[in-house]
Amino acid sequence: MQMFIFIIALICFLGSGGYLAKYFWERHVSSENMDDIKSLLVENDTIQINEARGESTDNTNILLRYSQLHEINPDFSGWIEIPGTTIDYPVMYVEGDNDTYLHANFKKEWDGGGTPFIDGRCSMDPRSTNLIIYGHNMNDKSMFQPLINYKKEQFYNEHKLIKFDTLYEEGTYEVAAVILAKALTEDEKGFEYYEHLDFENEAEFDAYWQNIQQLSLYDTGVSVEYGDELITLSTCEYSQENGRLAVIAKK
Repeated sequence: MQMFIFIIALICFLGSGGYLAKYFWERHVSSENMDDIKSLLVENDTIQINEARGESTDNTNILLRYSQLHEINPDFSGWIEIPGTTIDYPVMYVEGDNDTYLHANFKKEWDGGGTPFIDGRCSMDPRSTNLIIYGHNMNDKSMFQPLINYKKEQFYNEHKLIKFDTLYEEGTYEVAAVILAKALTEDEKGFEYYEHLDFENEAEFDAYWQNIQQLSLYDTGVSVEYGDELITLSTCEYSQENGRLAVIAKK
């Protein structure tokens, strides 16, 4: 009997060990793939050299820094970076679609960590008032896992700014609120932060922002007004079922 139990335990151990080895190998490959993508960014010194030569840096108004990435994959729509964290990734967008990059890398190959992407219900031209960007909360601390640190106000104080560039312009955003919420099922009622992409009028925006403030983990002191351009970074959070953490920032 003891031998039988030992064999079962050994099988379970080897199985879990194999799963972990597979997981971390896949994350290693994913990291290398991302390094390859970053190597295609056109650095500032190259841009300055082109300008000095009188060469155009305007490729149908696309920033030269991102021109190669857009040529390789037209779904590439921007770059997100939070200085001082590992968040430094391309951002994808497919109109009307929230599935393609959920578990795919920049090359549209399978990747459990996916690639950060803009909600397909958003509009890029004209720009939706609130661009919602999704990213996984990965165990290896990649993708949007560092957002979980915003639960601590001290982390917020040290990481108040987010850089988000679109294809056509650079942008710096100030974190205005950090909230914990849920992805509600069809039979649940409540505030759905991820449903607010545009606002028809000031009253609608004010109602949205009042809900955000009620869910905020702390007061940032940052004022947000109707007409401000927003981004919302959203990831899973596991303190509750279907939990989500969202960081709302204004340009």
